[in-house]
Amino acid sequence: MKEDTYAVIFDMDGVVVDSEPVYRIWNRELFQRLNITVPEEIRAQLIGGSSKRKWQLIKEHCRLSQSVEDLIQYQYEFFRAKPFNFKEILFPGVLPLIVELKSNGISIALASSSDKERINRVLTDCGLQYVFDVIVSGEDFADSKPNPEIFLHTAKLLGNPPQQCVVIEDSTNGLVAATRANMKKVAVRHRSIKMDLSLADLMIDSLEEVNSTKLKKMV
Repeated sequence: MKEDTYAVIFDMDGVVVDSEPVYRIWNRELFQRLNITVPEEIRAQLIGGSSKRKWQLIKEHCRLSQSVEDLIQYQYEFFRAKPFNFKEILFPGVLPLIVELKSNGISIALASSSDKERINRVLTDCGLQYVFDVIVSGEDFADSKPNPEIFLHTAKLLGNPPQQCVVIEDSTNGLVAATRANMKKVAVRHRSIKMDLSLADLMIDSLEEVNSTKLKKMV
């Protein structure tokens, strides 16, 4: 157990890459193909959650006949076929912060609700596939954020107690999960998507606003 230092756990969508607006467009096309209308109050609940949670909510609300598994597979194939390079939406503060943390001996992890294929695609496009000490996908867990399991599992892999972990998130679901995991929380505000970030210990507009010294003071 690393009692004398801290670790930083990054969410991916909305923290590493500005992907939420992209997914909104893709989801709109996907919903049109399925001939369904998903109201904004349901869409807001999807941010930060896994595909399984997403399609469970939509299936129930829209009374879809397809199974959740079939809907997830349909989304996989639809998103996979989209020609897109995620490097185009990599937030500028990500790499400098990662380099600074690593140079100070701080362990870093990625804990995303996205499936492994999408995580690999994003990290490969952005040249980040080898920088994280631990990479965890939400598809490995029965319950998605706001369930804290993904963060607790990530802390265990890092060898840090939860209270010595700082989570960087952008969604309400992610912040609830981190709170339940007893971790400190940095929330990144999105310029166009409004989320309830009131659970955060620190709110920022860009990762350029934080460094290893500021994050250490949080724990």
